[in-house]
Amino acid sequence: MTVGIGIAGPGAGRAALAALRMVERVGRGMLGGFVSLAALDAQGKLHRAETGRGGAAALFAGTIPDEIADAPCVALMSSGPDRHPPLSQFTPAAAGVACISGHRLPNMPAVPGGDAVNVLALRAIMQGGAAQPVLETLLAEHPRADAGLIAVTAAGEVAMANSALVAARTDAGALTTCAAGLKIAILHNAIFPVTGLAEIAAGAAIDSCAPADAHDFEVSLSTGLRLNASAQGGVEIDGAGEVIGIGGLPAGWMAPVWQGAAAMRGAVVLHNGRQVGTLVSEAYCISRNGVLQSCDGCASVRLRVRATEPLSGQREGLHEP
Repeated sequence: MTVGIGIAGPGAGRAALAALRMVERVGRGMLGGFVSLAALDAQGKLHRAETGRGGAAALFAGTIPDEIADAPCVALMSSGPDRHPPLSQFTPAAAGVACISGHRLPNMPAVPGGDAVNVLALRAIMQGGAAQPVLETLLAEHPRADAGLIAVTAAGEVAMANSALVAARTDAGALTTCAAGLKIAILHNAIFPVTGLAEIAAGAAIDSCAPADAHDFEVSLSTGLRLNASAQGGVEIDGAGEVIGIGGLPAGWMAPVWQGAAAMRGAVVLHNGRQVGTLVSEAYCISRNGVLQSCDGCASVRLRVRATEPLSGQREGLHEP
């Protein structure tokens, strides 16, 4: 019925929205409707964004505002359309302190006539409580609350907990992880598939800030290149960024026919014998008697390289992205 995402770290806003977009892309269920987002910038100022319909795509008219994209403390909650306003009830927040998200109905009172579960959590954190113990204690006191909670604090804490009622559901997913300087918590229910959804959402969040194929320049690998199985390993390029040699390959590449990645991801890239980078992409290659015949089915292909040193002054003529 809902998904909650909380992230702390550089670019947390960008990462949280990337995670939501991934959930909307691969999941089915109550998605693509309302989004309520709260973010604290580096100075602790509170920023909000919301939409009643359309999900992540409808949240901003154009690019994500920098104050949200770059915010180090972000929480959002999303589900189907037309939730009862105000949508901020789903992500209570306090400037300089914390943002709260969750799933199910954390905006409902813990007891009839009382305050909402998420408000109680925020209040306890504002009074100095550590986020994880606050959530665990609160939901232990209210095991029948139809709520799971995520708290992200301005100090960089990320906490997550479910009530006993929600933890017993067979359609609930949960994940906490840390990578690329991000702390991530994701809760969801009644959105399918249950298994793997939070993991791929977290992967999208991480990829938005630290893509594994990020590169500084490209080089060109072309057919006709003679491969080498005896020399020192590495991909040698000239000043124009053309691969002029690949050494240290297995003997199979000298066979009448061989296939694989002649220039493999992770291989060092050399210019005049000095390492200038590392490959972060590769091509499917076919060789005959040690001579390259095909690169991804073409005569030439571009390969991505992450520079060993800053680009400035490192080389002449190499192709930047």
